[in-house]
Amino acid sequence: MKKFILVLNLGSTTTKVALFRDLNCHIVKTYSHDKELISQNINEQKAVRYHTLMMFFCECGVRPEEVSIVASRGGLLHPVEGGTYLINEDMLKDLTEGRYGDHASNLSGILAADFAENYKIEAVITDPVVVDELCVEAQYTGLKNVKRTSIFHALNQKAVARKYAESIKRDYEELNLIVIHMGGGITVGAHHLGKVIDVNNGLNGDGPMSPTRAGSIPADGLLKYIERSGLSLSDINKLISKQGGLLSHLNTEDIRDIVADIEHGDKNSEEVLNAMAFQIGKEIGAKAAVLHGEIDHIIFTGGISHSSYVMELIRPYISFLAPIMVYPGELEMEALAYGAYTVEQDRNLLKTYRAEETHD
Repeated sequence: MKKFILVLNLGSTTTKVALFRDLNCHIVKTYSHDKELISQNINEQKAVRYHTLMMFFCECGVRPEEVSIVASRGGLLHPVEGGTYLINEDMLKDLTEGRYGDHASNLSGILAADFAENYKIEAVITDPVVVDELCVEAQYTGLKNVKRTSIFHALNQKAVARKYAESIKRDYEELNLIVIHMGGGITVGAHHLGKVIDVNNGLNGDGPMSPTRAGSIPADGLLKYIERSGLSLSDINKLISKQGGLLSHLNTEDIRDIVADIEHGDKNSEEVLNAMAFQIGKEIGAKAAVLHGEIDHIIFTGGISHSSYVMELIRPYISFLAPIMVYPGELEMEALAYGAYTVEQDRNLLKTYRAEETHD
C-alpha cells in the first residue's frame, strides 16, 4: 500500500531525506558528504546521492514501493509563480543542463525524477528559489537592459509566513509581512497579501552581506576590483556568492565561532558582525517602505536566527516598525510535504512548468 510522501532536500554538502504520512513526519535523516564528492558537478554526484537515498530506505525499514509521491526542493529554473509543479520533461531538461545555473538544489529534482520513474509515481517541487512575484517597480534598475531577478528562500519564507498566519487564525493572503531568512545567504521579503512583491536576490550580490555572500557592492568599487584582480566572470560570481560576506572578512562563516571571538575581545569580529546586522536592519526598513509601513509582523527564520546575540544586534533597527516573531531554523521539509499533500488532495492545484523558448 502506498502511504508515504518522500521528501528530498539536497544542499551543497548534505542530502536530507524524510518520509511523511499525510502531514506528519515519520522519519527524517540528514547525510553529510565529503569534500571530494561535493567538489564534483551535480551530474557527477548523481549516483552517490541516489545510493544515499536507497540507503535511507534500508535504514528506516520502509520499502520504496510504499511511496505515493516525491516532494523535492526546487532548483534554478526560469521565474515562476509560487505553488507546486510537476517535474516534467521540460523542467528536468533545464535542471540537468543547468540552463539557469548550477546548484545542488537542481540535483534534488533530478534525483526525485529518477526515483519517480523507477517506481511509477509522480515527483513535484514547491516554491523553488526562482519564485517571482515582484511588482513591476521592483524589477527596474537604472540600466534599461538590466532587470532585478527574484532568487530567494521562497520555500521557507512562505512556509513560516503561513505558519504565523495559522497561529493567529488568519489567511496568509490577507496579511502584510516582512520575512527574513538568515542562513548562508540572507533574503528579506515584503509579503503583500500572499505575494512576495519585493525581495533581495540573496545569491547574486543584492541586499545585506551574509556568512558567505557579498551582498550589495558599490558598482565602481567592484569594477575596479575586477580590473585589479584580473579575475574571470566565473571567478567573480564565485567570490560574490560563495566567498564573500563574513567569510571574506573573518575567514569563517560560523556565527558561533564569531560570537565566541567577540566575547573574547575580538574588536574586528565585533565590527564586522555589527555591520551585517546594520545591513539587515536597513534592508528591512526598505521593505517597510514598500509596504507603506502597513506591517502585521516581522518574522525571522533560518539558522542564524538561533543566535540570540545576532537577533539583539538587529532589534534596535526595526523594533519600532512592527512586532517581531522568530522561527529558528527552517520548515523546508514540512513545506515540501505540504505541497505534495495538497496536490494529492486536489489535482487542480498542480501547476505545469513550460520551458522558455529563449534564454538570454
